[in-house]
Amino acid sequence: MTERAFEYCSLQYLNQWLEKDSNYCHVLANGNKKEKLQILKSAAGFYRIARNLPTKFDQGQGLIRYEPVLEIIDTVTPQDFSNNTISRIREIEKLLSEKYGRRTVLSLTTKFLWIKIKSPIIIYDSQARIAIGSENGDLESYYDAWKAAFKENQKQIETACRKLSNLTLYTVNPYIDSEYISEVSSNDWFHERVFDIYLWNKGN
Repeated sequence: MTERAFEYCSLQYLNQWLEKDSNYCHVLANGNKKEKLQILKSAAGFYRIARNLPTKFDQGQGLIRYEPVLEIIDTVTPQDFSNNTISRIREIEKLLSEKYGRRTVLSLTTKFLWIKIKSPIIIYDSQARIAIGSENGDLESYYDAWKAAFKENQKQIETACRKLSNLTLYTVNPYIDSEYISEVSSNDWFHERVFDIYLWNKGN
C-alpha cells in the first residue's frame, strides 16, 4: 500500500464527508423526526442499502419510510458500544431484521450506526470484506482483520490526512476553511473511513 494511494483515498473521503456524511451525521444528532427520516432515506440511497429494507415493511404498514429504523437507532450512544461492540451491533441488527422480514441487514446496520455515532463502529461492507479476506457474514473475523490491517497502515493514513488542509482547491467546496479540514481529518474515525475507502476501491 503506497502513501500516494492513501493521499488519494483521504481526499476522496474528505469530499464524501463534505458532500454527504457530515450532513447525515449532523441531522441524525440534531434534527427533528421528519429531518432524520429524510436523512435516513438519503443515506440509504447513497450507500445503496435501500433495497434491503422493502417498503412493504414500513410504508406498507402505514408507517413513514424508515420509521422503524429511526425508532431503533435514535437513542443509541457511543457508550452503548464501548464494551462488547460486536454483540451490541448484532442486537441492533436483529431488531432491524425483525422489523423488515428477517432479512440480512448486517451491512446496513453498521452503516446506519456509524452515521449515528461514528466510533467505535466499523462499517461492514462486502467490498472491504473481499479486500481483507474475511468470511461472509462473520463480523468478528472481519473486525479482527480490519483492525490488524488498519494498524499496519495507520501512520501512512495519518500522514496523508495531515496534507488535506492544503488541498482545499481540490475539494467539492474550494472555499472550505482549512482549519476545519485540519480539525475533521485529525479524528480517528476519519482515518478509519479513509481506510474504508481504500478497501472499497481494492475490493471493487
